Order: sequence, then structure tokens, then C-alpha cells
Amino acid sequence: MTATLEQTQTDLLKLLGMVQQGEDVVITSQGRPVARLTGVPQAGPSLDRQAWLAKLAELRHRLATDKTGLTVEHILDEDRGD
Repeated sequence: MTATLEQTQTDLLKLLGMVQQGEDVVITSQGRPVARLTGVPQAGPSLDRQAWLAKLAELRHRLATDKTGLTVEHILDEDRGD
């Protein structure tokens, strides 16, 4: 659907209802498209905290380099003379 800027100002609630039903609305000004109203995709189910932490631990384990040594903070402290 296309709506002029003036129509959008007058009928915003109606247009938002249409967008919620899945329709896109192109807003025009002086006959030229200037904006688009479109729906926001519904967020999927989020991981709970424990599942997220488990995925993070698995990722860290998988990407671990097994390198040990000085930390960045330690190197900076040495460089500063601390």
C-alpha cells in the first residue's frame, strides 16, 4: 500500500494496524517514496541463562588455544614500570 505523508499523519493508527497484519506501507512526499512502514519480526524463544552459559562454555572449550602466559594487563603493567 502507498500513503501520502498527509494520509500517514491523519491515519497512522490505521496504517499501523495494516502493518501488524503483514502489509508494508510506502510513504510518499510529493509523489516520491520517502519511507516504508514495515512490521518487526517476532522474536523467537530466547535461551534461558543456563543454556546460554552452557553454549558459551562449549564455544570457549572448542576455540581454546591452550596457550598460557602473560595477560595483557600484566604486560601493560610491566611496560608502565608498575
